[in-house]
Amino acid sequence: MRFLCLALVPLVACSTLANSANYAGQLRPVAGTCDPASQAVLTLRQKKIVFAPAAGTILLRGELIGQRAAAELTLPDANKHPYKLSFQGILAGKDINGTYATPRCRYAVTLHLTSD
Repeated sequence: MRFLCLALVPLVACSTLANSANYAGQLRPVAGTCDPASQAVLTLRQKKIVFAPAAGTILLRGELIGQRAAAELTLPDANKHPYKLSFQGILAGKDINGTYATPRCRYAVTLHLTSD
């Protein structure tokens, strides 16, 4: 019985990986005091998403509900006030289009599927 359980572990791992997708693309400043355009990545695993703007030093976590992706993170600013970061996007075929917002700036986001 122990051998059978160990043999099934890789099947579980494979099914988890099959439900994973990676997207990459560009953040383009739209409004506010923004940093220059940069790259972003999003990982979708089952219905959970992780959005990494800019150099990926911060991670916004959220969910895909239907075709809508939403993730957020609230950090303290220099004065210990909440500094909310949010991503909202729509999954359309192999692309995710949306908006990344900080208290200082709003960016247009265009992400393309990098793995099937």
